[in-house]
Amino acid sequence: MATITLDIKSELPKAIRWTDSIVKQLPFAISQALNSTGFDMRTSLNSATRQYFDKPAPFTQRSFIVQKGSKRDLQVTVLANKRQNLYLRTQVSGGPRKQKGFERKFLANIVGTQSIPSNTQLAPTALIKLNAQGNVSLATIKRIQQGISSTAKAGFFAGVPKGNSLPFGIYRRSKGKLLPYFVATSGPARYRPRFPMQEIGTKVVERRFGQYLRSALERAIASAR
Repeated sequence: MATITLDIKSELPKAIRWTDSIVKQLPFAISQALNSTGFDMRTSLNSATRQYFDKPAPFTQRSFIVQKGSKRDLQVTVLANKRQNLYLRTQVSGGPRKQKGFERKFLANIVGTQSIPSNTQLAPTALIKLNAQGNVSLATIKRIQQGISSTAKAGFFAGVPKGNSLPFGIYRRSKGKLLPYFVATSGPARYRPRFPMQEIGTKVVERRFGQYLRSALERAIASAR
């Protein structure tokens, strides 16, 4: 009777070496998959700014960056740049609006000389032309800032007009009239969550990480043969 005998002992050392090789390459394969997923997530988040914001500036469309992982640190972080994060964080989680840069500039020389809270927020009136992104343009801010004086009798001034019930704001004297350009709000504006960062990121992970990990492992197996 013909017989076939399989001796696992002769192949076991080779199998162990192959398995050890795969195990050693596993952290590297995982880090590759994590980083590739992170860069896909960055692309999706930056692209999504055009969907959830009205005509976002290019600056906003380049908000997100990737902090890569390694085989010794198996994590990757996708986050907004420091400057963009100042305003995007309330769009993601909601909450009170932070004081904007132009508000701090306008109020810098006034707070302390009048009873104006340091966190005062200014709402532009219809006299302010907004740019394509719905923001006060830098040129407008500079023009008003150069003309602000709390004691001047002409041009712009910031403060509470005397002799009437007008609120604190930035006004311009013109032909005996006071034209309001910005007025102080009664309280900090609050944002509702608007940008679903977590949802967008989760979808990318579910769709891409498994694919990238399988590809990385296939390359590891091929190189170990």
